[in-house]
Amino acid sequence: MAETSSWNRGGPQQPPAQPTQTPAAQALPPRVTRSRSELEKLRDDALGSQALQPGDVRMIWCSPDGVASALEAIIHTTRWLLGEREWSPISRELYDYPDLPVPLIRTHAEDAIFGYKWTDTSEWYAGGVKRTVEWATAATEERPIFE
Repeated sequence: MAETSSWNRGGPQQPPAQPTQTPAAQALPPRVTRSRSELEKLRDDALGSQALQPGDVRMIWCSPDGVASALEAIIHTTRWLLGEREWSPISRELYDYPDLPVPLIRTHAEDAIFGYKWTDTSEWYAGGVKRTVEWATAATEERPIFE
């Protein structure tokens, strides 16, 4: 899916500038306790799951009608945490990598879920962001997509 989804608002965006180092050589953002390879696997699993039928994707926290939004959120969030995407999920703010405000993005997701801010963001997209950040920071052991 495109990065211009209605629930992730915004018009066509310029592709992220190429980093001066390859992302693998860069440190991960503060508070991210998962390894680069774990984040890459989650991103790749979400990308691979986009071709499946919603009922075939193993996310018990998500209804079948929200799977596409949740998968897009997982992809956006992992790409942001890996330094492959410039703008943050939900708020679309730009931060210097790897100095990303990871806990703030979780708060943005919760604000979107409960309708405090970013009311044009679907709760499934916000839920995907929240669960990805929680997993990446080891706040939970439950992976957003089951293997």
